[in-house]
Amino acid sequence: MKVKFWGVRGSIPVPGPKTSKYGGNTSCVELNCDEKTIIFDCGSGVRALGLDIVERDFVEENGKKELYVFFSHVHWDHIQGFPFFRPTFEPEYELNIYSSLHSGVDIESALRGQMEKPYFPIRLKDMPAKMNFNEIKIGEDIQIGRIEVKSVSLNHPSGSVGYKIICNNKSVAYITDHEHNERSKQRLVDFLKETNKVIFDAHYTPEEYSGADGSGGRKGWGHGTWKDAVELCRAANVDQLILTHHGHEDTEIDKIELLTQKEFPGSIAAYEGLEIDLC
Repeated sequence: MKVKFWGVRGSIPVPGPKTSKYGGNTSCVELNCDEKTIIFDCGSGVRALGLDIVERDFVEENGKKELYVFFSHVHWDHIQGFPFFRPTFEPEYELNIYSSLHSGVDIESALRGQMEKPYFPIRLKDMPAKMNFNEIKIGEDIQIGRIEVKSVSLNHPSGSVGYKIICNNKSVAYITDHEHNERSKQRLVDFLKETNKVIFDAHYTPEEYSGADGSGGRKGWGHGTWKDAVELCRAANVDQLILTHHGHEDTEIDKIELLTQKEFPGSIAAYEGLEIDLC
């Protein structure tokens, strides 16, 4: 199983010299296992991923060019790259797209809505790739060949979904856009129990979240801190914590990574281009 990060920022793309180390694109993570390509979220990072996929020109054993796309939710920073995802413009590709309802809105409606005139010149229905839209029932397992995909509800305005992939006796969890609270703690600990790699939202510092920095606080905004991530991963006996959905410049993320490593050794802050191989 291999994981690659194509976008690690939260809320809005932030290109520039102060964000070049970790990258400026919003959420997009690729996972490859058992000759299957799974994509988590289509923030602006998915554009580069799409170009890379087409250049690889991969074909599955069944002769198909099939991709599996899982959306955590439909806020802009998680869907904004989809209109620029190159495989959607290639008729030989087939996309199996998964998400739950968010405020009663399904993923097809959300993707179609952001591409309606006058917002975008090409409509969803004009994309030549075949798209199969699937509504996830939280807690229901999804089987993709020998890959098992589990889901869990997260605490975020309009809702968000966390995922865990199990393949070849290895596991990776993708938990983004989640605000820690006591009600959800045990549910997440159980979900993450003994997972090999956990990719976790760490958008705020503890001081920003609480308001101790004088900013007024971020409670109710739907994101967590590196301390929240450490607490959950320690309780779940996770092997490695990977911080993502960054909301700071590179120098601040460097500090957050060091603080996290002191409390949970082996932790890292994700950056664009980071590749992890779970042999």
